[in-house]
Amino acid sequence: MEYGNILDKVKEYVSKYSIYIIAFLMVIILLIILIPKKNNKESNLTLTLKGNKEVSIMKGEEYVEAGYTAYDSIEGDITNKVIKIGIINENVVGSYIIKYKVTNKNGITKEEVRTINVVADLSDLSVRVSYPEELTNKDVTIELLIEGDGYDFAMDPDGNIIKSNKILYNAQANDEYIFSIKRKDGAVIEKIVSIENIDKVKPTGSCKNVINTNKTEISVVANDLNGIAKYSYNYNNKKEDSTSDKIVINEPIRNSVVTVYDKAGNYEMISCLTVDNSWPIMEHQNYTETTPLYYDQNGKLGKLNYIVYRPNDLDISNKNPLVIYLHGSGEFGTNIKGSFNENTTFVNNMKSGKFNQKAIFLAPQCNSSTKSWRKDCFNDLKTLIDDIVNRYNVDSNRISICGHSLGGGAVVDAIIKWPNFFSAAVLLAPASVTSELDQIKNIRIAVFTGTKDSLYGYSKNDVSKMQKYGVDAKFYPLEGKGHAAQPPVFNESNAIEWMISQSK
Repeated sequence: MEYGNILDKVKEYVSKYSIYIIAFLMVIILLIILIPKKNNKESNLTLTLKGNKEVSIMKGEEYVEAGYTAYDSIEGDITNKVIKIGIINENVVGSYIIKYKVTNKNGITKEEVRTINVVADLSDLSVRVSYPEELTNKDVTIELLIEGDGYDFAMDPDGNIIKSNKILYNAQANDEYIFSIKRKDGAVIEKIVSIENIDKVKPTGSCKNVINTNKTEISVVANDLNGIAKYSYNYNNKKEDSTSDKIVINEPIRNSVVTVYDKAGNYEMISCLTVDNSWPIMEHQNYTETTPLYYDQNGKLGKLNYIVYRPNDLDISNKNPLVIYLHGSGEFGTNIKGSFNENTTFVNNMKSGKFNQKAIFLAPQCNSSTKSWRKDCFNDLKTLIDDIVNRYNVDSNRISICGHSLGGGAVVDAIIKWPNFFSAAVLLAPASVTSELDQIKNIRIAVFTGTKDSLYGYSKNDVSKMQKYGVDAKFYPLEGKGHAAQPPVFNESNAIEWMISQSK
């Protein structure tokens, strides 16, 4: 085909399809215009906060923004596009969040946050301390009341963290107690509480019980750091409170206990040391016989006949002492009137009025063929004594017993058999004394024996043994006397008064 023919064919083709060719070219142009050109660079967006991301200001202080910057690698500085979200109230304590946000043209977003703490000033934190200030023997509760917006937490003296605004702490001793209080701004306040009013120490001291014939003086020497509040004197089942360290009682008291109270309420019981100035029993007393004013009653109980004597004017509604006499070998039997003859000084003195003391006197007679109180009459004797105690309202702390010869030996048997029952004992030329003297407990004993009595050495030796065993015993030799010890003892000494004055 010739070249001319080809050209003609093309022209004919273009002419025929020209409208389609033009439309195709226009579509291509539009696509080129409308489709965005691809950027060969990736966008790099940053948002930076100036200053700290957490800021604290005092309540009422104006918050000043530290600033921020935003930069996009394509758009450049776009700080003006940053948006702040959040509100701060500088007058209200609390934590506030400010959010910062920026978005570039490509839709990429960056965010940052800043915390602003509004903290209280010093006027917004108060600490009140209270505790009982009076002297006490108990623990003291310290109370801290913390008020104000500035309070964060506290630490007690034991290191415990406490977030409550009310702190209760138990102080057990006098000391300084430190409480650490942390504020929300980080500051720490120390509160030092000095406790000085706790006294848990008991008072100390000693007590002396001084007995005269018919009077007792109890005195106390006590010590305490904060002073003594009172003394409680306990004697003969009685109690007497006093602020004085000394009292006088118009009766002989053998055993007494004083409870000493200090001003904090602590107390200590102190047993008194007894000093009996009624020792020694005085000899050569001059008795004057008086008109008999005695009531007597004869009775019988089992193997015992007995005589009870008391002054007619004795008030038996009150507690009275009892003195018991155990006879010797010559008075055993059933004929009490015949046996208790002129040689029985104890009974004769009651009948004649020589014994005019305010007391009850009991003289039983033992009916024993073996002449043994312990073997034949002890059961009846204790029953009789108990009956007399109840019948005549006897003071159970003031029951004394005495005896002559075999009766003196029986007294030793009785105080061993019934320990802590008798308040005192007097032995007159005691015979057949038991060897079990180490069993004598808590009683005062006086022994009288004539220097011409065959029992003199035995009596003196027995008293030495008693003293060795801790018994408060004394020996009284009757110079130039034989076995008849009753007359000099009951006529020439104050043995009866001494027995009556003794108390358990």
